[in-house]
Amino acid sequence: MGTTPRHARPKPRSLRIGILVTAGAVTTAALSLATAASGDPSGPRVTQLGLGPGYLTAGQRASARLEITADRCVTADRVTVAVRDGAGRNLDFPDAESGVRLCPSGHTFTSGAREFAAGSYTMFGSWQDTDGVWHPLPSITLKVGATPKTEPEPAREPGGGGPSWEPSGAWQLRFSDEFEGDSLDTSKWNTGWFGTGVTGPVNSAEDACYDARNVGVSGGALHLRLTGEDSSCKGKARRHTGAQVNTMGTFSYSYGAVEYRARVPSADGEVANWPALWDTGEFWPRDGETDTMEGLSGEVCSYWHATDTDRGHCPSGDLTGWHTFGHRWEPGKITWFYDGKPVHTQTSGVVGSPHYLVMQNTQGSFGGPTLVPADLQVDWVRVWTE
Repeated sequence: MGTTPRHARPKPRSLRIGILVTAGAVTTAALSLATAASGDPSGPRVTQLGLGPGYLTAGQRASARLEITADRCVTADRVTVAVRDGAGRNLDFPDAESGVRLCPSGHTFTSGAREFAAGSYTMFGSWQDTDGVWHPLPSITLKVGATPKTEPEPAREPGGGGPSWEPSGAWQLRFSDEFEGDSLDTSKWNTGWFGTGVTGPVNSAEDACYDARNVGVSGGALHLRLTGEDSSCKGKARRHTGAQVNTMGTFSYSYGAVEYRARVPSADGEVANWPALWDTGEFWPRDGETDTMEGLSGEVCSYWHATDTDRGHCPSGDLTGWHTFGHRWEPGKITWFYDGKPVHTQTSGVVGSPHYLVMQNTQGSFGGPTLVPADLQVDWVRVWTE
């Protein structure tokens, strides 16, 4: 997370709507349609830059977002986002915008909110000229998934004498948080990146700021929420608002074992957004960075970043739902464990500088499908040394 990950290669993803959209933005297609009320080829060319969302959950109220531009200024009597079901019925988003000036500088229309039943829909933006003629723009498919069933909380495993892959032995528990109660323990955790309130992001590829209001503790778990609310930090406007906590200045360790029990946000079997459970030192990249779990392009991955070293692994299998993610850090060696089983070992460039813990839920160009609002949930985090 410390910088744009050199390993991450964004893979093509199907179009999905906001709330579930391609990573970091409404679906972009750069599709254009030459339009003029009279059919005059010299008429304005209106280009659709983005349309979202592409995925929703049944019963979830959401707005549509349409980004359009024109090669020269033209007045649209109305701009809207239309939706049709399989039978061709009109299920448009409400609150069309009137008297819209479309210019090369672009315009963003946000509709009113509505909800849909589970199914597949055709969604498209459209604008009406001053002669009353509608000009539909290219369509995308809006997928609406069934309301997810509440997953029963499995019995909490005891802390034991060590990590799940080696519960016995000479392990000493150095740090833990079971996230009981209804508030974050601020003697252990900071809720911002080098600041308080709205901060961040760590990585220039992220498209979300961290807001302390998106951090909560309830139901025996930490909740780090990503929303579709616009935010601004480091002098830049961003499309989402995320959350981060870290132990910078409160706890660090050098060599040992770290394990999290967490539930990553997911959409259609992929890891949604750009969640991460990681640790790093005071001076990046010299002190190194261990990504215990990082959601990259819809997959769960583990990585070691350091000076001249950037290596990792994305194991196969469904890692949505509740799982344990951990690593053992030894001199010259790091081994990652998912659900108590080894998945990857790194021996190149491993250093021993003290690391603090970081947990965050964000989005950006290396994340998976966007799902908002969505929580990264952490049941517990524990650190042992031998």
